[in-house]
Amino acid sequence: MTHLLLLTAFVLIFAYLQSRRSRKIAYYNGRCQTQNARKDKGTYMTVALLVMMFLAMFRGINVGNDTEEYHKIFINIITNPDYANTTRYEIGYVFLNKLVGKFTSESQAIIIVTSAIVYLIFIWFLRRHSGNYALSLIFFFLFVFGASLTMIRQELAIAFLLIAYDRCVNKRIIASYIWIVIAALFHSSAIIFLVMPLLPYLRFDKSVAVFVAGVVTVLTATNLLFRIFDVIAPQYSHYFGGKYSGTGFLAITYQLIRNFVFFCLIFYVVSKTQDNSVAGKSLLKSNQKSNMVGWIVFVSAAGLIFGYRINLIDRIITYFNTFYIIFLPNALNKYAKKTALLLKTAIVGIMIAYTIVTHIFRPEWNTIYPYEFFWQD
Repeated sequence: MTHLLLLTAFVLIFAYLQSRRSRKIAYYNGRCQTQNARKDKGTYMTVALLVMMFLAMFRGINVGNDTEEYHKIFINIITNPDYANTTRYEIGYVFLNKLVGKFTSESQAIIIVTSAIVYLIFIWFLRRHSGNYALSLIFFFLFVFGASLTMIRQELAIAFLLIAYDRCVNKRIIASYIWIVIAALFHSSAIIFLVMPLLPYLRFDKSVAVFVAGVVTVLTATNLLFRIFDVIAPQYSHYFGGKYSGTGFLAITYQLIRNFVFFCLIFYVVSKTQDNSVAGKSLLKSNQKSNMVGWIVFVSAAGLIFGYRINLIDRIITYFNTFYIIFLPNALNKYAKKTALLLKTAIVGIMIAYTIVTHIFRPEWNTIYPYEFFWQD
């Protein structure tokens, strides 16, 4: 518990320092209109993320639900050729293990390499697309940090999808598809993002949202969802029973309410203003940005309804939730100053409280704390 509180305090302090720096830069730019006006590079955010990267790279084998398993996978891949050919793990991740194994047989190396890849891409992405580094830092800590210590393959896929998103919003469609395919080579579920380059051209409005929400509800309330999975992905049929089905209603309800509130806040901004910088820096037209942002945040909210039948669906929704680290800060910047401050305080306070309560009452959900380094094992 102490580790969690200390790390939370560290993140909040650096977020405060980042916000102070951003305000100073903004004030300077407000008085200086020359080409040489200084820009905020997200210095404190970057330093804080590098510290978290260090913790992720050198974590002990017991930190994170699956860290020990990934140590075993690395050893099996580099020592047993047959294992590499028969394992269920994706070819991209197997190749990365083989590549790292060419240089060392120390299993901690795969944790170091994968953590570095994920964090460096996130730093690059946030510096390019976030309009509020301080808040993005907090949301990274609340949304991504825990997952980065647990879901290694999926976090690699998410990192590559961030690159695909950057290419997509800058109208580099072929490059976007290449990065989506690369992401799928590390976690096959990332293949659902093949539709991402199409999202700017798929109209999103209230009637569409109501229709999709209705379909999702019907699929969840009936056996149609099961039948669809039996046809398109029979290998995942075991997720309809056991610990993945009929449990965790409180957690799914919390996530559903949280994501719905985020969706409302973001959609209000993109529907009321032509300055749709919620999507970050891009070459897309205003209405195309609205379509893309609308679809991503809506799926992250509506898709959780499936979680009442298949709890593991929240792992898929993690792909969409990740984009809140830029969408939500950018959207909150568009609210009036007092309203934005109230919303930021409420959102951050509630999410931190939920994280602490979860750690106390359901520590088995994410064994991140207490923290230990790998040389302490």
